[in-house]
Amino acid sequence: MPRTRGFIDSPELYDAIYHFKDYARECDRLRAVIDEALPGALTILDVGCGTGEHAKFLKQRYAVDGIDINESYLGAARLKNPAGTYIPADMMDFDLSRTYDVVTCLFSAIGIVRTFERLESALICMARHVRTGGALIIEPWFTPEQWRPAKTSILTGEIGADKVYRVSRSIKKGQLSVLLHDYLRATPTGVTHSSERIELGLFTRDEMIWALEFAGVKVRYDAEGLMGRGLYVGKRNPETHSG
Repeated sequence: MPRTRGFIDSPELYDAIYHFKDYARECDRLRAVIDEALPGALTILDVGCGTGEHAKFLKQRYAVDGIDINESYLGAARLKNPAGTYIPADMMDFDLSRTYDVVTCLFSAIGIVRTFERLESALICMARHVRTGGALIIEPWFTPEQWRPAKTSILTGEIGADKVYRVSRSIKKGQLSVLLHDYLRATPTGVTHSSERIELGLFTRDEMIWALEFAGVKVRYDAEGLMGRGLYVGKRNPETHSG
C-alpha cells in the first residue's frame, strides 16, 4: 500500500493517537503567553489548526478561527468549536481579508513548509493577518542540531471499541526530517492498515528569527514553550513586509 504524503485523512485516528497530549495544560500556558504579549486579546487565528483540539480549550476566552489544508480535520474542528470559522487553506498562501489580535501556528505545524523559502512565504502570510501591535506565536519543529532519527516506536489509542496502533520510524534527508507512520485499526470484523509519510523542515533558530523579522515581527524566543519544543512570540511592527 502506498504511503499517504502528509497527514492521514482521519481526524478520529489522529485524535486517538494523540490522546496523551495535554492540550488543556498547553492552552493554560498559551493564555499566559498571550496575556503577557497582548493583554486584552480577544481573537485568534490558528494556522494549521488540525482537528481543533487547542480551540476546544481556548474558545471560552477567545473567538477562535482556523485554517488547515485537510478538510476532514476542519470538519472535526467545527464540531469542537461551532462558533469558529474554519477554512481550507494553505498556510503559505491564504487571504482571509481580515486581521486578528493573535495568530498561532502550534504543535510544530510550521515544519510542513519544508524549505526556508516556503517558511518565509508562510510567515509573511501569517503576519499579514495579525493586527498592528498584535502577536504572532509559532511553536517550532526541531532544529537540525536537535533532530535525531528515532528507533521504531509504537503509540496506542482507542476509537470507541476499536484499538488503534501507530508504528513509527524516522530518517533524515538533507534538511528534512521524514516520519514514516503505519496505522493498524482493530475492529470487530478485522484489521485495517494505512500509512503516511510526513516531511518536516529542520530550521535553525537563526533562520526562524530572521524569517519572522523579515515578515515584520519583533520576536523573542521562549525555550520551554508549551511542551518543551520552544516558542517564538512576536509582535507585529506597524509596517509589516508586504511580500
